[in-house]
This record gives sequence, structure tokens and C-alpha cells, in this order.
Amino acid sequence: MAIKGFFKRVFTGFQEHISLVIKLILILSILNAIHNQFWHIMSTNIFLLILIFLPQIIKKYEIEIPKFLEWALFIFVIFTLFLGKIGGIVAPIAFGIAIALIGFMILAILYSSNQIKKNYFLIILFSFNFAVAFGVALELIKYYLKIALGQTITIETYIYTMKNLSFVILGALISVLIGLLYMKRSIKVIRNIVNVFVKLNPKLLKKSDEEEISELISKGEDEKSEFKSTLRTNLYTNEFDKNIEYAVLKTITAFLNSEGGTLLIGVSNKGEILGIDKDRFENEDKFSLHLTNIIKEKIGKKHLHLINLQIMKAKNKKIMKVECKKSNKAVFLKPTPKEEEFYIRTGPSNNQLVGSELIEYVEKKFDKRS
Repeated sequence: MAIKGFFKRVFTGFQEHISLVIKLILILSILNAIHNQFWHIMSTNIFLLILIFLPQIIKKYEIEIPKFLEWALFIFVIFTLFLGKIGGIVAPIAFGIAIALIGFMILAILYSSNQIKKNYFLIILFSFNFAVAFGVALELIKYYLKIALGQTITIETYIYTMKNLSFVILGALISVLIGLLYMKRSIKVIRNIVNVFVKLNPKLLKKSDEEEISELISKGEDEKSEFKSTLRTNLYTNEFDKNIEYAVLKTITAFLNSEGGTLLIGVSNKGEILGIDKDRFENEDKFSLHLTNIIKEKIGKKHLHLINLQIMKAKNKKIMKVECKKSNKAVFLKPTPKEEEFYIRTGPSNNQLVGSELIEYVEKKFDKRS
């Protein structure tokens, strides 16, 4: 393990030094290209410079990039750097392929994490347009630089620009074909890259409603999780029951006074998905509004910022997820305007504290943070 750690540090240091050298080369190359009017070299190197800085920019937002992708990026930059100096059609085609693949990878990651729906046409269209837009942006940079430097815009300039964009489009089309093959046949290399990225960034990529609800239910009821079949309906009498509402509010209060937690309304205590239809609201907005109103009335609107309400779907049924953060002040439930009750979460149940127990808990839990 010590040897492995040593080699890892050596490779990381080597990568950082190589990265610095390449950045300096690219900056000098861009300046030289502008001076000598080698516009195709300039645009290619600007793109490569952006790619080199990309991992550092992304990491500032707590997004992890797989190490092998960073190395692949370096290799691509070095390869294209030399191609850019040679000129011809290879560099812009490689540029188009790389940019379109980046666009495709973005959507592949979003699709794998269920943040977008599967639509082959839109995914392909996005990755293609992503590459073309990037190519056009670089050509515009060249155009305005020429104007700023007092260069003459000739017909040859437009012809060269159109050729460059044509090659970028060709590269984008090649990338689109690769993406289409991946979606139809699941190319192993791309699938592995997507899977590694998702594993490195679990907090960034959200799960589908079905997956999230299933995961919450599978854990069962505990200190930070509880299920309620309904918000206001007694399933035995099929009538509205204030005691049912009261039980929901007790759980929310207990979560706020403890370490926070999640309440699922529309799920039985056995984990069966029932949905919220039994509460007979006109629509889900009316359901959310009613719950918000009773929280305001019985717990207090000043605590609403700690409570997040979200309607989710699982097994074709709607479930209300109530996510509660822990409060830094004591939260009391008010059954009536003149009464106050204090609840905490103990295991899978809500416990009321009174008298000395209440005073001791509040002093220990809240006083220092208030």
C-alpha cells in the first residue's frame, strides 16, 4: 500500500508539472499565432487551453473527474497541439469529435442519473449543436480579433472559416454516430466512463423518484425515517380525522427537535405504497397547501424553511415526501392556541418530553447554538 501511495504521488506530481508546461506552451502559442495571424492555430489552442483548465474549474464545484479521463485529456491536448501546428483538416475534425463527445457525455451522465428522459433524437441533436456552437464561437473570436488588430477581412477569410466549420461539423457527425451506437448497443468504454463518474459524484446526480422511494422504504422506520398511510383520512372509518393530522405533525416536530428526518405520507408502516388519493384532495397542490397551512398553524411559519415538501411518484402512485432539517432552536407543537407540546425522535417513535426532562434536553441540545 505504501509503494502504491508513493507511485500515486509521483504520477500526480508529474501530471501537475506536465499540465503547467502545456499551459505555458499553449499561452505562448496563442500569442505567437495572433502576432503571425495563424488564426487556425490560435483557435485550436484556445480550445485546448480551456480543456486543460477544465478539471480545475469543475473541481471548484466539488465535481470529481476520473483520473484516467484527465490523462486522456492531456494526451488529446498534446496530440492536437502538434496537429494544430501542421494545420490541414485533421485538427478541426478532431476538435469537432472531442467537443461533440463532451456534449454527449454530459447528457449520458444526466440520463444515467435519471435527470433527463431517454430521447435519442434530442441527445444526438444536443451533442451535435454543442460542437457546432463551440466551433462558431471560436470563429467569432478570430473574427473580432482580426478587427481589433486592424486586419483586412477578405473573401479568403470567409472561405477559410467555412472550411474550418465544415470540418468541425464532420467531426461532430462522427461523434454523433459514436453516441448513437452507444445508445443502441451500449459501447462498453463509454458506459464505464459514465458509471465511474456517477460513482465519484453520488451527491451531484439525483435518483429517480422510484429509486429514491424504494431506497427509503427498504431502510424501514427508524430515528430519521417514518411512514404515514394518510395525512387526514382514517382508513378504518374512511372519514377525515384530526388525530391523523396530529400524528403527522408530531413526527415533523420530533424530527426538527432531533437530527432531522424524512416522513413519507402515502406509505403504510409495513412499507406498502398506498398513495395520497385516500385523502381526497382535488390535486397535489391542494394537498401541499393544506399540509403547509397546518404546519404554519400548529408548528409555526418561522420553521417552514427547515421543511421541504415534495410530491414524488412510485408504482404509479403519488407520495408526499416531507424532509425535515434539525432546528437550532426548540420547536413546540400547539394542539390548541394555549397548549404547547415538545417531541423528540427516539428510534422509530416520537416521544414527548415534559418537566425536568424537557428543560434538560433543551439546555443540552439548543442553548449553545441559539
